[in-house]
Amino acid sequence: MGNDPELSFLADYFGQTATDLLRKQGYFIDPFEFYISGMWAQELGCRGSHEPHVHPNMQMCGLYFLETPEGGSFPIFSDPRQGKAMTDFFTTGEEITVATPKIYFNNMIPGTFMFFNAWLPHQLTPNQSQHPTKFIHFALACRERAN
Repeated sequence: MGNDPELSFLADYFGQTATDLLRKQGYFIDPFEFYISGMWAQELGCRGSHEPHVHPNMQMCGLYFLETPEGGSFPIFSDPRQGKAMTDFFTTGEEITVATPKIYFNNMIPGTFMFFNAWLPHQLTPNQSQHPTKFIHFALACRERAN
């Protein structure tokens, strides 16, 4: 989908926003050329889900939600610090802090964009609805600029 001329506006938006976010995070990205390495539509039907994963050799990822039924799939992001998981305590309350092991985004509505670093473990919960959750997923990669 990333090379489809009719969707170039979407690929351009993903790419520009993702590189802006990397720059705002403090990364020196000037020596690199960024490109959408993948952009694909997904439909998670009843009980459909995605296990926790990361996207190696990528810099940023994102989700654009098209249909989000009541009880549908939603993303969960996990703390990427492996050492923390081995010695973690239970957390209290709803407030997101440095101790929070997972962040649940169970409030997705159609039209929601999410951008996140490709190294951040993420998953989509099992769809509990008879209607599919539909979204577009993308991944941004880079290569050194030619001189």
